[in-house]
Amino acid sequence: MTKYSVPLMIAATAASFSAFANNDDSLTVYGRANVSFQSNDYGFGSETEVVSNSSRFGFKGASELESDLEVFYQIEFGVDLADSDDEEDAVTNRNQVVGLRGNFGEVMIGRYDTFLKDSQGSVDEFKDFEADLKSLFKGENRPDNTLTYYSPSYKGFSFGVTYIASENDNVDDGLSFGLLYGDSKLKKTNYYAALAFDRDVNGYDVTQLTGATKFGKTRVGVVLQQFETINGSNDSDGYLISAAHPYANWVFKAQYQAIDDDTDNDASLSVGADYFFSGDTRVYAWYTGRECDISLYSTKGCGATPGIEQDFVAVGIRHDFSW
Repeated sequence: MTKYSVPLMIAATAASFSAFANNDDSLTVYGRANVSFQSNDYGFGSETEVVSNSSRFGFKGASELESDLEVFYQIEFGVDLADSDDEEDAVTNRNQVVGLRGNFGEVMIGRYDTFLKDSQGSVDEFKDFEADLKSLFKGENRPDNTLTYYSPSYKGFSFGVTYIASENDNVDDGLSFGLLYGDSKLKKTNYYAALAFDRDVNGYDVTQLTGATKFGKTRVGVVLQQFETINGSNDSDGYLISAAHPYANWVFKAQYQAIDDDTDNDASLSVGADYFFSGDTRVYAWYTGRECDISLYSTKGCGATPGIEQDFVAVGIRHDFSW
């Protein structure tokens, strides 16, 4: 089987579901192609490459079971559109769940973003790029074996919890939980806030506070995070500040992120602009500069070489599709 067979099989399966779905079912086939040409200077050498920025393909749907109760599902895969040396790298698993929702809220089982990861909403203006929040912070987890519950909203407030079964007697089950207020996209409310906690999740305990609002048309967000290894040997504090301003077909954005362990710190500054041809298609350019002092915590962003400066520049195109 070639590395292209799996994506073709996924597409064929989704098309079959769409063609033969019952009239009572709703099915959406969707995806995102997001590819950029990128120059990377890691502080000890530079390179250019084409990067697939979390490109994806999936299908989701729901079916009414009885009054005020429906079953829903989502099956999503990551697809590398730029570079893949073998079949395993071409397709990866993303959110894949089945669940029930009604007046009680919604509950789902499978593989899904933890509550803490989901609670970040739209604050990260450079999500899926080099300056993604996860480049310096912890808590960006999409674990297997999850049971997730989200409550209905009451006066703008809701809560949620993710239970993660470890499947290992030597590893404690994980828990991700917290409280939300408002609409993360700021379309229904003027403010968004989330307080979230990870306990025994992927080796870390994390506490995170997220907030967002608008000043006129300018969207502003902030994230405060404290993370600590489960054995308590290492800990760090960090913050992120982001802003985005639309002008005609453009959206100009900037973001600053830093972590600090009282002796050293890592910091990242990003600026960029998106030009929208339509709601589904955009071209973009961005720059990220990063200073690396801490090698212990930020394994993705700074790696094992502290005391260096890194620079990244990219131009790209993103197209979202659904039918």
